[in-house]
Amino acid sequence: MKKLLLIVGAVILLAAAAMAVFIATFDADRYRPLVVAELQKALNRPVTLQRMSLGWRNGIAAELQGLAVADPPAAEPLLELESATAHVRLWPLLRRQVQVTAVTLMRPRIHVVRDAQGRINLLGAAVVAAPAAAAEQGSAGATAGIALEIASVQLRDGTLHWTDATAQPLPELWVRRLDVTARPIVPGRPMQLEVRAAVFAQEQNVRCSGRLMLPTGTSAGALEQVTLAADGLPLQTLLPAAEPGAPALRGTLALQAEGALPSFNPLHAALASSGEGRVRIAEPVIENLNLLRTVFDRLSMLPGLVQQLQARLPASYQAKLAARDTVLESIDVSARLESGALRFEDLQLRSDTFRLLGRGTVGVTGGVQIASRLQIEPELSAAIIRSVAELGALTNRSGEIEIPLAIQGQMPRLAVLPDLNYIASKVVVTKAVDVLERLLRPKAEPSPEASPQASPEATAPQQPPTTEELIGGLLQRALRKHLPQETPSQ
Repeated sequence: MKKLLLIVGAVILLAAAAMAVFIATFDADRYRPLVVAELQKALNRPVTLQRMSLGWRNGIAAELQGLAVADPPAAEPLLELESATAHVRLWPLLRRQVQVTAVTLMRPRIHVVRDAQGRINLLGAAVVAAPAAAAEQGSAGATAGIALEIASVQLRDGTLHWTDATAQPLPELWVRRLDVTARPIVPGRPMQLEVRAAVFAQEQNVRCSGRLMLPTGTSAGALEQVTLAADGLPLQTLLPAAEPGAPALRGTLALQAEGALPSFNPLHAALASSGEGRVRIAEPVIENLNLLRTVFDRLSMLPGLVQQLQARLPASYQAKLAARDTVLESIDVSARLESGALRFEDLQLRSDTFRLLGRGTVGVTGGVQIASRLQIEPELSAAIIRSVAELGALTNRSGEIEIPLAIQGQMPRLAVLPDLNYIASKVVVTKAVDVLERLLRPKAEPSPEASPQASPEATAPQQPPTTEELIGGLLQRALRKHLPQETPSQ
């Protein structure tokens, strides 16, 4: 028995020594021209590869260095890769099973392009999968019975550059310090995906995880159990660019959300996506729009309202009304994504002069529809009413001027529309009640000492009737028409 064990041990040592000699003397780089030719044929793009090598690192380790896929005539390659390393277990190879413990991609630089026809070029990102696809196209005898399993794929310190030729000016997005981990990768099975990246920042500020199902011949793929957290995202780079001098929202965005993407099909992804979470905006500013002044400008039933306010309000409030921008407090709102729109139920915008409470939707295509109530703080409301008494009709129980307001349009062109019918009805009804009270108030009897001769005021030319007198005349005629006629006995 002891001799048998010695023989088995010697065989294993000889096999290991033979494998070590084979790996040490095997020149994998001589196959580099063949690999480059096959990649160029599969991708229809120029491919360069600086070196191929084979080594031993707790298993067979194959390494590619200096891989690049060009995209003529563009100057920027679709893919540049500093190195790619794959660790393969030895013993499963004897059972015709390829078990890769880890694939590591170091400092890849990926350029994703959407052309003028809306087609997305993902060839650069798909280069890693190209050898597997080429193997599937090979002879059936060479691949029959071989099972491919990859324990994990790691992408480290990558860069993603997105270019969209469908919009002008040409929008660009850079994602840096990209780290991706996917495990395990088995054909037809979901994998756990974790992503960290720096978006518009020097440090990683976006984190995402979920279960990924890759597209197949019968499925468009899916991303489930998604958790997303991001902070420090500047709104001016995320929202559509506004024209010079047009209103634009500025601030720093942070969000936390959970959801799912049931399909990667571009025609269905936007409508099928769902999720919920919270959105926070720090230091928000609406540039080139004074929201309060815009609302008063649109009150057409009170012409010259803003001019009256600017002339009669205290200096501190005049400055607020004349400001170019609207400075808001931090925004924190819950949101729900469904049917291709982001829905807000408890939207609150606050400044030092007003608060806006509302609900609405923001579509994935940029359409905005928000119904809200604008409430002006009590001190400013009182100052406004002292300047323009008609606005007293719009006060609520808290002494705030309250105006129904709609915000709608296509970003970045949004319109602020106060409910003019509501405002007009409130002002007219309040004025009518005031006139009616004056008409029904008993008039003072003329003094017996009054001279029977006409006074100078009586002989003066009559002035045009005021609005109150006109409304009063209408009310008097209505009362005379509908009240019963007096009899002589009465």
